[in-house]
Order: sequence, then C-alpha cells, then structure tokens
Amino acid sequence: MIQLATLFGRTLRQAPAEADTRAAQLLWRAGMIRALDNGEPALLPLGSAVLRRLSHHLTTAIQAGGAQEVYLPTTSTATWPATVSALARREIDSYRQLPQAIWGQRRRKRPQSRQRFSLLELPTPTTLSWAGLARDASQAQALLETTLQHLRHALHECGLTIVADALQATESAPLIVDSASGPLTTLDCPTCNRRAPRELAPMAPPPAYSGPTPAMSLVETPNANTIAALAAYLGIPTAATAKALFFDARCADDRRLVFAVVRGDREASLPKLAAVVGADELVPADEAQIRACGAVPGYASPVGLRDVLVVADPMVTTGAPLVAGANRTGYHLRDVVYGRDWQATLVADITQAEAGDPCPWCGTARIEGRGALIGAITAPQPTALLVQDAEGQNRPLIITGLEIDLEPLLYLVVEQHHDERGIVWPAAIAPFAIHLVTLGRGEAVVAAGHALAAMLQTAGWHVLIDDRDERAGVKFNDADLIGAPWRVVISEKLLAANQLEIRHRTAAQATVIDQSALLTVIGQR
Repeated sequence: MIQLATLFGRTLRQAPAEADTRAAQLLWRAGMIRALDNGEPALLPLGSAVLRRLSHHLTTAIQAGGAQEVYLPTTSTATWPATVSALARREIDSYRQLPQAIWGQRRRKRPQSRQRFSLLELPTPTTLSWAGLARDASQAQALLETTLQHLRHALHECGLTIVADALQATESAPLIVDSASGPLTTLDCPTCNRRAPRELAPMAPPPAYSGPTPAMSLVETPNANTIAALAAYLGIPTAATAKALFFDARCADDRRLVFAVVRGDREASLPKLAAVVGADELVPADEAQIRACGAVPGYASPVGLRDVLVVADPMVTTGAPLVAGANRTGYHLRDVVYGRDWQATLVADITQAEAGDPCPWCGTARIEGRGALIGAITAPQPTALLVQDAEGQNRPLIITGLEIDLEPLLYLVVEQHHDERGIVWPAAIAPFAIHLVTLGRGEAVVAAGHALAAMLQTAGWHVLIDDRDERAGVKFNDADLIGAPWRVVISEKLLAANQLEIRHRTAAQATVIDQSALLTVIGQR
C-alpha cells in the first residue's frame, strides 16, 4: 500500500512546455516522468512501476520458451548478434548443446542518436534482447516463431496490439510501429509492407551501364566549386557528376579520414556511412585534412588520392562516365569511370533513400511514413562459429534474434490508452490495480480506508490510497489522471451503511456495493 500524500512524484494541473505530445503531457501530469537538469528523462515511482510490470510480462513470455538469462552490466555499442557470438564462441562447440536460447536486458547505445530525450528517442534505451542458437535454419526458425508467439500474447495483454502486430515479421527487419507522435520518418513499401527508417533505408541495386566510355579528359571549370554550379557550367544533369564528401571518422580508439563518393544528384546517409566505416561519430573534415591526402576543396576527386579511406556508393560504380574533380582549383575531369580511372577501398550503399525510390525487394515506389523504432528481428543466419554435427563435420552455428526497447513501449501504451480525463492503464501493467479514495476528515474514515487497503493488499491487489485533506473533485480528477483500473471510494455516509462506491476506469458511472462484495466485483473484470 502506498499513500498518495507521501508518494514521490505529484500530479500537475498542467504539463511543462517540453512535453509536446499528448502522451508526454499525461505522463508528466500523472507524476510518472520528470526531466533531469540535462534534459534526460527519469521515471518516478509510478512510471517505474509500469515499466517494471511491462518488463515482467515480456521476460516471462520469453522464459516460457526455455530461454536462459545472461546479465550484461555495461552499455554496449556492439550489435546483439555480435554480443551473442562472442559468448557462444567459448560455450558452444557441439550439436548436442543445441538448440539453446538466451536473453538479457541491456543498455544499448543507438548509432547516430539525435540525443533527444523523449521516451521514444532515448540514446541508450533498456533493451530486452533474445537470441536462439541452433544447428540449422529450420531449428532456429522454430525457436524464433515460438518466442514471437509468446511475446505477441504478452503484448496483447499489456495493451500493445500495434506492437504485437509488428512481430509478424518473418525476415530480418527493424521493428517500426505507427505512432501519432512518432519521431521517425520512414520509407514504406505499399506492396510488400517493408518499412525502414529513412536514414537507413536500403537502396535498390542500380543497373549496370552499357553505353560508351570515352577516355578521361581534363576540362577547365572556373568558379564551379559546387555540384549545382558545375552542372550549370557544363550543361549536364547533376546525376552525371560525382559528389565528394570528406569526414573525420572517430571511434573510441581510432580516427581516420574518410572520402565518401555519391552521385551528384543524391545526398549521403551519415548513419549508413558511419555503420560502414565503424565510426561512432562523423565530423566534416577541415581544409588541412583534405589537402593532406592530395585533394582540393571544391574540386576533389577520388582519382590519385593517398592515405584516405574511399567509400563509394554503387550508384557511382556502375561503369557510367561521370564528371569528378581534378584535385586542381578551377578544373574537373570528364568521363571518369570506376574501375578504369579509380578504385574505392569499400563499395557500400551510403546514399540517402527518398520517397519514390524503388523498393529493393519488389520494385514498388516507396512512400513516406511516420513511426517509432522499437527494436529489430534478426532472421536465422549462419555465423563464423563452427560446431560439430552428428557425423563429426564442422557446421556453421545458426543464430536468430529479437530486440525490443522497453521505454518506447511505455510511451506507446499511454498514446493508445487515454481519454480526455487521463491515462487508462491496461490492468496487466497498471502501477496500481486500485486507487482507494477516502472522503471526509473523520479519523474513522481514514482508519477504515487503511484497513480496507491492508485487506486488499493481503488478497493480492496493489493499492494506492488517497487520504489527503482535499476536495472530492481534486481526488477524483487525480484518480482519473493516474488511470488505475479501479477507483474505490469510502466516506462517512458509505461507512455507516457498510458500503463502498466503485467505478472501473472505463465505466461512465460509479456503483455502490456492499463492502463484502468488493473482491467478487473487482475479480470479475
């Protein structure tokens, strides 16, 4: 039993300006979330109780499939498959140990986070991570499907049908759900229903070029130090040029200069590029760094560079002749062909996808959407680890995985379960099942309220008691705002008649019942 008067976290009549969505406003007003001095969110006891109950339901579902828990005490930038592979390398060497499943909760660092501190965009969310280890793809797929089935059921109980539906995915995919205030711009295929964050959406492979390839030649291009100026001066489309981008790529123990090359009519995706080169941060290179590798700002080219990691997008490696810089002020090179005139260190998809680009899987033009990223599914895939099969042959260990970020789920529950008065918590994850309100200043009413709360606690119900010296309207408004499934009222008049007033959070009217019938009535819903 918790008393509202001494609860750490008070209700607010108005949310602060930083709470710019309905769900955030309700969480603030209900005393469930606050911001630290640096803007980071903190869950107060009521919010923490919801997250704890949500986590319990999901971890129970995962354990129902036989998964064993591992504890990961540090914040990680490694992918979950890489983390599991590092553990399995020392523990699994024979098919007799398979299949196995492990799970854990970890703080993971999102790559290229925008450092916004809403529950939907935490830089280091608490992630429920599950992995299946198997001797072959069919065994791994069976593990994954069993776990997804358990999780879908648990999510439905927690009021997260929209998330449960997202777990229908059967291939490796980010888990993205629709959200009225979702921070994520997505690219969605209306035909095959695949979705991806716009910044990470894959591009379809470009067609190979089969036209003429004249010899490379030098051309004077005064004052044409931008793609637009170059295209205008030569009278060519920007798609016929190569765009040069220099970055200082930084990670924990290393720094290096990266030269990214994309087609002139497209933008580079920094998250894609950072993932390709393994950088924690990409900072635009300064002029001194650019000149040190033999390039000239505004007229840079991959031709003839030194001591630089060159990453080329497939759109510039098709064999089509392009105009590129000559690494000489006022000059460019015409008819530069990849493979003949220059080579990249890496060729990788680093182009920013846009609405209208064809889906890589079915070719349909993609459309823009909005949503929230809540995790990822990894379909069964072979690893570099070998295990011995029944015939004594070494076979690749198969891994499959699932990750779900917990804090965004709390936000999404509120977004989907509220009314004009406040939050309407699903019973499975409500911070308290019963909000007990005492009306009147008499000691007998308060004592009866505490005795009733103690009885309910003994019967297994979590109770929040409001015995404050406040008006009935204030208490009722706070009960609706906090959103426990049941409101139970005891007053001097009701006490004298041995009665209680009860109301389910979704009911239009309260009902008066005998005290002896309380457990029966609330146990029926």
